[in-house]
Amino acid sequence: MIWKKNIYDTLVGCATVCDEYATECSRRSDIEDMYRCIFLSLDCADICRQMAMLYVRGSENTRLLAKTCIEICEKCAQECESLASERGCQIAGTCRQCIRTCLNILDMTTKPESDTAFSRSLFEALGRQEMIYN
Repeated sequence: MIWKKNIYDTLVGCATVCDEYATECSRRSDIEDMYRCIFLSLDCADICRQMAMLYVRGSENTRLLAKTCIEICEKCAQECESLASERGCQIAGTCRQCIRTCLNILDMTTKPESDTAFSRSLFEALGRQEMIYN
């Protein structure tokens, strides 16, 4: 997988925004009505943060987690939109951008498209191919 900084930034940005929103919601006077939003925002932040880590690491499990990230971000976006506030809609927009990013990750290949003879021989010389891909 080819690492792109904008993908990482989107994932970390979503995590940061959702963490902040959960904190904002927990300070409201109607906190009882906000529990689902708070927990979904925290879940979204956690999964996006973990997704960013796996993506940067080049983990073979990145694509598996991307599917889960899409589902959690969608739930968070729907809940934030249901609150019908400007801030909630902003958070939902950030989550939807993260969903598009995860969809892009799913479309990426797991190995470089142009595997040169030099890169193959380097892996073989190091004897590390099993450790990296297994």
